[in-house]
Amino acid sequence: VEVPMPFLVAIVLLWGACWGSFLNVVIYRLPAGLSVVHPSSHCPACQAPIRPWQNIPLLSWAFLGGRCAKCNIPISFRYPAVEAVTAGLALAVALPWLTAWLQGDLAAPDAYGGLLLEHCLLFALIAIALIDADTFMVPDSLSLPMPLVGIAVAFWLGDARGVSWQQAAAGALAGGGGLLAVQLGYAALTGREGLGTGDVKLMAGLGAWLGVSALPIVQLAAAIQGLIFAVGLTLVQR
Repeated sequence: VEVPMPFLVAIVLLWGACWGSFLNVVIYRLPAGLSVVHPSSHCPACQAPIRPWQNIPLLSWAFLGGRCAKCNIPISFRYPAVEAVTAGLALAVALPWLTAWLQGDLAAPDAYGGLLLEHCLLFALIAIALIDADTFMVPDSLSLPMPLVGIAVAFWLGDARGVSWQQAAAGALAGGGGLLAVQLGYAALTGREGLGTGDVKLMAGLGAWLGVSALPIVQLAAAIQGLIFAVGLTLVQR
């Protein structure tokens, strides 16, 4: 049965927005050492539980006027922004897999397996990025599984993704080992830490998922994004 692409696009956008809603919980609770599943969503100011109709991604924030339904405290615009960005990025990741499946280039298990696994990576990276922006820390619970999962994915979908398990393993070693050498070298020369261990673990994970050949562009992109963030933060503080 042929599934229309517009239907699949709508499903992926809804899927991504729902995960964006959950990521907002992860981003808030994980650094505080709180459970991400219990208790259920509630207003951090008045502790009032958020009803299901008040927790619809994107729509509820608009319907409530960006305020808590009980205490009327403003709800940060970042919540719907995370939901929207997650939905858009989820679609961007899904389109190549869906297209390959619809064109007959990939079997459904491989296409949907690859799509879901890359979504796991995407959602973890979104959470890591915003937790890092808030706390300057990369949670081990999100970064540590990435290298092994990336290598396992390469075993299964290496041909479809263009990253063999050898390239994934080399990427993990080069990414993590390269940044570890920079960290240790900088500390030895200056006597202070200039690079967090969380960045080392994260680069090992990215190397495993993207392969060793992708590391130069990843490091360049990370440097540019870090510079933009630092400049933006300085301007905001001023």
